Amino acid sequence: MVTHYIITNREVTSRNSASYISVNAKEYMRKDGDEEARHNLRYGTVSFDSKKAKKLKDFKIQIIPEVNENTLEKYADDQTVDKSVFPSTQVFEELYKEGANSKKRQDILVFIHGFKSDLETSMQTLAELHRKYVEPEDSPITRLVLFTWPAKKKLLKYRSDAYDAAQSGFALARSMASLREFFKQKLVAEKKPLCEQKIHLLCHSMGNRVLESMIIGLSQIDIPRISLFEEIILAGADIDYNAIESPKPMYQLIDFGKRVHIYFHNKDLALGVSETTKNAFNRLGRWGAKKNDLLPDDVYECDVTDIKDDDGVLHDTVHHWYYTNSPSVVADIKQVLHGERSYFNF
Repeated sequence: MVTHYIITNREVTSRNSASYISVNAKEYMRKDGDEEARHNLRYGTVSFDSKKAKKLKDFKIQIIPEVNENTLEKYADDQTVDKSVFPSTQVFEELYKEGANSKKRQDILVFIHGFKSDLETSMQTLAELHRKYVEPEDSPITRLVLFTWPAKKKLLKYRSDAYDAAQSGFALARSMASLREFFKQKLVAEKKPLCEQKIHLLCHSMGNRVLESMIIGLSQIDIPRISLFEEIILAGADIDYNAIESPKPMYQLIDFGKRVHIYFHNKDLALGVSETTKNAFNRLGRWGAKKNDLLPDDVYECDVTDIKDDDGVLHDTVHHWYYTNSPSVVADIKQVLHGERSYFNF
C-alpha cells in the first residue's frame, strides 16, 4: 500500500446514501461531483495498492475531521491557539518532516485535475501519477498531493464544471495562503531551515482554470506573491491562449515558481471541442501562447504535437492525457522536474 495526500472542496457530510462513500468514522464524500463547489477545504490521505487499484472501492480515502466549533470559536478571539490542531497544518507538518528527516531529495508534486473527473476518475489519475512519477527511480517525486474539486464525469456538464473550477480556485487560494503562513512560522518563529525537498505543481486541462482563479483569489485577499513552487507545469491547458499575457492574472504565474512549462498539442481533440463549442478563444493547451514574445522570462512552451507514443487508441486519437500516457512526454516532464531543459522547448 502507498499513501498520498488529498485536498478537496467536494462535499463531505454526515449524510450517507448510495451517492457517497465513507471517509472517516462519521463522514461521507459525494462520489459523482453532482454538486456546487464549496469554499470549505478538507484535508486527508489516500491509500491504495498501485498494482491493483482500479475502482473507487480500491482506494481508502481518509478525511481528517474538522476542528470542533469550540476550538474555532477560541481561535477567533485568541491568536495563541495551537494551530497544529488544524487539518491543513497536520498535512503540511507531515510533509515537512518527511523532507527534513531525509538525507536525500524527496520532492512533492501537487496535481490539479481537469473537468469530467468524478471522484473515481480522480483517484485513478492519482494512481497513474504514482506509477509514472513516483515509482521510477529517475524521478525526484516521492509524494503526491491531489487537489480534487467537484468535477462531474459528464461531457455535457462542461459549463457547470467551468463554473466549479473557478469557484474551486478561490478555495484553493486559502490553502496556498495557509501554506505560506506555515513556512513563515517555520522560518521566522521557529527558526528552522527549509528542507531539501521541492514542491512542484502540475495542472491538467480545466485544472488550469482552477489555477487562474487561485491567482485572482490570492490577489483579492491581499496575499503577497511568493515563490512556493520549483517547477510549474501546464498540460493541455483549457484556458484562453492569451491567458499568460499582461495584464491578465496568469501573467503573474512565474512569481509563484522558478520556471513555468506550457505543454501543448495541436491535435488535442478535447480542446478542439472546447474552443469550437464552448469558448470564444483558442485554447492554450492546443496552440500554445498567442504571442510567445510577450511571455515573461522563465516561461517556456513545449510543443508535443509530433509525439508518436501516445499510448492506446483513445489517447492516440484525442491527445489530451499525454502527461501520463506518452512515455516521451513523461520522461521530458521528469527531466524538467530535475531542473533541466525540456526536449520539446523550441
